[in-house]
Order: sequence, then structure tokens, then C-alpha cells
Amino acid sequence: MLANAFAILAAAALASGVSGDGKVTGARTSLAGSALADASASLAGKAQCVPFAWLPNDKGGERGGISIPVEVNGMTLPLQLDTGANVTILYGQFAAKAGWAKKGDENFQARSFKVVGTAIDRPKIYINTDLDDDPTVRGTLGLPALLGKITVIDYPAKRLCVFAEADLPAPLRKADFVRAMLRNAKFHVPITSGGFKSDTVVFDTGSSEMPLHVDLLQWKALTGRDSTDRAPASIKGMAWGKSFTLAGALSLSPVMIGETTLGKVDVFTNPDAPTSFSDWPVQTDGVLGNAPFWDGIVILDLTANVRFSMIR
Repeated sequence: MLANAFAILAAAALASGVSGDGKVTGARTSLAGSALADASASLAGKAQCVPFAWLPNDKGGERGGISIPVEVNGMTLPLQLDTGANVTILYGQFAAKAGWAKKGDENFQARSFKVVGTAIDRPKIYINTDLDDDPTVRGTLGLPALLGKITVIDYPAKRLCVFAEADLPAPLRKADFVRAMLRNAKFHVPITSGGFKSDTVVFDTGSSEMPLHVDLLQWKALTGRDSTDRAPASIKGMAWGKSFTLAGALSLSPVMIGETTLGKVDVFTNPDAPTSFSDWPVQTDGVLGNAPFWDGIVILDLTANVRFSMIR
């Protein structure tokens, strides 16, 4: 995607110590790199952390999703981490074969459930028989399983951590947080880009390779284009068993979360569903995937604080 090319150009500029506007950035980059190194080092060896694996997408992309080990009824299963999902799901007939549900059941009550060693009291798990029972990914871990904890995703180290608030390592406590919102089991973060401003963009790890996905009207504002006909980027794929084609173009202005810049990112929209986010039950302007954060650490504070941070 275009984002990869711009990431390479940005890396070259930083290596030379000069930003796109000609200002010296070496000291700032060094400080940022030190913060990232310190934060990552503080997670090494923690009992609250587990390695994650990248799931390839159906087009061969290497980072189509994040797989983590989750213990269900004493059995460890690989589930896709999907912070955009409001329930936890098992695919195909696996639950019936394991004796946890009867064939035709839509859900079942887990006897035991652990995420990164954290026990969750007998959650309801849903069953989606429309998706294949795949041993490499047995289902989806939704956001509610993480509520009340602080979730840390260390992308470069391929590590997921789930902390009680009191156990968060000091380097992560020092991170700059922005206010977030929990609504309808979705985690909304505030972003700005030029004249665009929203506090209802969902951080969605299930949209892994997607930098930013919005409705058509917002896409036009963010990219300065009046049509998707000649959009320079596209993504084709499957989501929940349905195919889609998205049109993409680079944002006119850098995308910001609080005072932290993600740089200019590829923004995508679905021309066949131009108001898909407007049709959600609660106000939502779009989703932000993993792609803008691949070079850093994100912190989802899902305690009563409800905050978001990133370290790069």
C-alpha cells in the first residue's frame, strides 16, 4: 500500500535527522526511540505478557490479524484479537465437537476462560457456523474480555500484555494518554487531520492492515478528492464471510491522536457502502486499524480511566 512507501520515505528522513519541512529532528527522534526501547524492555519476561502471531490475510498479506492464545474450558485456542468486536466467538462446529455446545446452539457459557493468565468469570461465547473451523484461528476475542484491565500491544516485539492498573510498568505509566470513550462495547479514540476532527473513531485490531477506514463523505474531506473513481490504492478482501473492495488515497494532512502524529496515512472507504458507519447504532466516524502503529506500542486503558496512548 501507499502507506508502506511513505513509511520508507519517513524513515529515510529521520535517519538523516531532517524532517519533511527541513527542521532538525535527530534529538526528538532519539528521545522517542529511547522511550519505545524502555517501554518494550519493561515488558520483557512479564507474566502478564504472551507472544502473538501475525495471521496472513486471504490475499497473502503477512499482517492480516493478531492471533493470541486464549484458554477456554482448560483448552488453549488461537483466537484473533479483535477490539472492534463486541463479543467473543468460536468458528464452525468446534464448540459442538468439544462438547461445549449442542449442534445448532448460538452460544454457550464457558466453564473457565483465561486471557494472558487473567481469569474471566464464565463469559458467554457465541458460535458462528458460517466461518470455517480453522485450527490456525478458532475464533475471535472481542473487546469485552479485556474490560477492567490495561491492554498493551507491543507490535515490534509481537507481544500482548494484560495488566491490572497497579501492575503497569513505570515506563508505560509515563506515556502521554488521551481521553477515549467506551460505547456499545467499542473503544473510541479522538483523531484530527486538517479540518477533520472526531472522537468517535473505533480502534479496531480486526481491521489489521487498514490505516483508517471512513464513510465516503469523510473520505472526501480527508483526501481532498471528489470521487473514488481514480483512487490510487485499493484493498480487496473478506470480512465475516463477505467480500469487499475499498478505495484509498493519502490524507491531505497528518493524522493526529492528541499531540502524537501518525503522519499522513492512507484513508479508505467503501464506494458500495458509502454510509456504512453512519448506519451503526451509535455515532461512529470510522475505524483505525493496526497499520499506523506497527512501529510502536499502544496502550488501551480499559479501566475506569478509559484512555489511549501510543509510544513510538
